[in-house]
Amino acid sequence: MSVNTYRKAQRLAQKDRKTSLTGILPVLEEQQLDLAYREPLGIIDIPMDLIAGTLTEARAISFSPHFFPLMEESTEFASKWIALSSAHMKEGIRDPIKAVEYLGRYYVIEGNKRVSVLKYYGAVSIPGTVTRYVPKRTPETEPYYEYLAFYRATGINYLHFDRQGGYADLLKAMSRELDTPWSADDIQAFRNLYFMFREAYLRQGGELDKVSESLLVYLDVFDYQESLRKVPHELDRDLARLRPELLNREKGAGVALLTEDTAKVPLLHFSGEVSAAFVHDRTAHESAWVYAHELGRRDLEAALEIETRSYEGISTPEAAAESFREAVDGGVNVIFVTSPQLWQAGVKAAVSYPQVKFLNCSLGMSYPSVRAYYARTYEAQYLLGAVAGALTENDLINYIADAPIYGTTADINAFALGARFVNPRARILLEWSQAEGTGSRNRMSDAGVTYIGEMDRLSPYDAKNRQPGLYLAGENHNIAIPLCRWGEIYVKIVRRILDGSWKNDTRGASAVNYWWGLDSGAVNVILSRRVPQGTRQLTDLLRDALCSGRMHPFTGELAAQDGQKLRFESAPTPRELASMGWLAENVEGKIPALEELTDSGRELVSVQGIGRGI
Repeated sequence: MSVNTYRKAQRLAQKDRKTSLTGILPVLEEQQLDLAYREPLGIIDIPMDLIAGTLTEARAISFSPHFFPLMEESTEFASKWIALSSAHMKEGIRDPIKAVEYLGRYYVIEGNKRVSVLKYYGAVSIPGTVTRYVPKRTPETEPYYEYLAFYRATGINYLHFDRQGGYADLLKAMSRELDTPWSADDIQAFRNLYFMFREAYLRQGGELDKVSESLLVYLDVFDYQESLRKVPHELDRDLARLRPELLNREKGAGVALLTEDTAKVPLLHFSGEVSAAFVHDRTAHESAWVYAHELGRRDLEAALEIETRSYEGISTPEAAAESFREAVDGGVNVIFVTSPQLWQAGVKAAVSYPQVKFLNCSLGMSYPSVRAYYARTYEAQYLLGAVAGALTENDLINYIADAPIYGTTADINAFALGARFVNPRARILLEWSQAEGTGSRNRMSDAGVTYIGEMDRLSPYDAKNRQPGLYLAGENHNIAIPLCRWGEIYVKIVRRILDGSWKNDTRGASAVNYWWGLDSGAVNVILSRRVPQGTRQLTDLLRDALCSGRMHPFTGELAAQDGQKLRFESAPTPRELASMGWLAENVEGKIPALEELTDSGRELVSVQGIGRGI
């Protein structure tokens, strides 16, 4: 029986060699490591999934890349392997191996055959005396140092993120802080959930090296404390519903930004085909942002003669869930959520109501179950920058942005490039309304011209405060404003549903984000009569050139703040524009770090900040 077992293991080894990239068991080249220090960990449970190879090159030829045995059955190696297999079946393998841990993976010093036997039988872990090899701290090893902090707080070594920010995202999903001690019960509860999730995820065809990221996707949608009480069949049900999100993360599909509207006006449709609901986190009375979207809702009703309903002041996930339930029970089949902060509630509802189309007013959301939509405002910013550059008398222009989220940096740079287009000496003094301790509003008159961004998205509406737009020093009335025509966007999205384009917009495992601009009528700039005629004509010429594609704010050779030269032979991709992380050379200021923002700013950036990737 044991010989037959060995032969089966050998066949697995041969298959393993053929399907792997290298065909050999990895060897840790100790002499080539640039280490900061070594740390003995004593005897710990080593996750079998994380045993990556051996420390001894001579042992590497005996095993396939996943530790299955390669040697002929007539060898002494095979006899020892078979004896270990028999011992394991009778009483189990208890003797700890010796290993090195490096970058979260384990390399065997002694006990290679024990690892091989247990790998064959599908063991989850093996005891081992471990020495940790810690590399020197560099940008490349920063994710590992985050793992060290997590390990020292929890003792958990079976969960790994190979990217920066993974452990912070996990703790946020669990509503925990890194410096909050974990009790033995906390650790055991998490372990139970992790391995139950792992089994359910792999059972549904998930990839072994994606378990940690997929668990994070799951906890982003489903409450952690609630998940601790679930049983396997409930996890199976949830994972089946969440499959589009998991595929997106597994394949690294990210976001597909659709920038053109090709939908046709349906020749005929019935008013009952679409019933839409709008969910806002504040009220139209207190928020100009919500007021603008409510105007868009009215435009949608008038243009397509469809029924809509509105839910205002929905500021918590619980309230959002209740509004979604009420809307669906009332026959709604399209739900627009105008607050990025409610995306999580939207995804959870979308997987619960697959017959309903959910959309969130944001950019960069990588959850296929909820489509995102936003206005391509950098084109309008280029026009406003040109107006400001023409009107400034001292070459100084104050720009007040809200928070560094997707699209904001492109807005700032487009504004700066537009100002330089008409005035090579123009300098943009950048401040952020959501930076702690900012005094931007008090210093608005220091510059000859001031542009204020869409602060209302984060700050309650106050008629005493200046609203988004371009101002001259000492004046309270704006002379130019950017206009997001939300009604146009809502009409275009519903038309896509009516004419079938909605289905054609699917891009494999990618999440779909609609990002429309000047050419589609979703964005525009309105100028006061006080703007000189020549500047008005120039603005019209630039608008026509942008709409026709004859020019683009970001083509040619550009220079960043740090002196880096950037050359774009053609227009940057939508992905490059949305996640732009540099500032133009004529911008004075910086992109604030997360800890420099207000609570509301941090909340928004944690959801769709440019550093999260798109």
